[in-house]
Amino acid sequence: MISSASRRKSNNLGPAGLVALGLLAFVYPVFVSIYNFFPIFFGLCSYLLVLAIKKQNIPVMIICAIYLLSLEINFSMPIFNTIIAVLISYVLVYKRLRLWTTCEQCIAATSVISIYFIYFMVVFIDDIAFSTTNHAISFDWLFVFNLFIDIFLAAML
Repeated sequence: MISSASRRKSNNLGPAGLVALGLLAFVYPVFVSIYNFFPIFFGLCSYLLVLAIKKQNIPVMIICAIYLLSLEINFSMPIFNTIIAVLISYVLVYKRLRLWTTCEQCIAATSVISIYFIYFMVVFIDDIAFSTTNHAISFDWLFVFNLFIDIFLAAML
């Protein structure tokens, strides 16, 4: 169990940094929905949410959740699917990866890939559950570009 003193020590961002990151979480998804060639950082933010859950860093959890919800709103996707996918990935994948290997870059890359896969499965199950087909996911060059950027940046953390 992590004590509140060690939790405060692990929070490297000051109040100004948290406010700036919070504003970025609100503003950047709007730019991504306007300019579709910007990377969406879905995997990176999801991995940061997993790390914040692991370290019990409440401000970073809130900022990451706001960013993911803002992405869903701006892309007209069902609400809370990203957070559900991150929580499933944390429970089913991340904890087991920590047991198998100590390579942080490998854990980050595998976590990002599994978060993407689980998110697509959650969207597919959502389509089946509500008998809709309006969440067609196209695997074009922009998706691959976003995936590689997310894997690279998560591995660099």
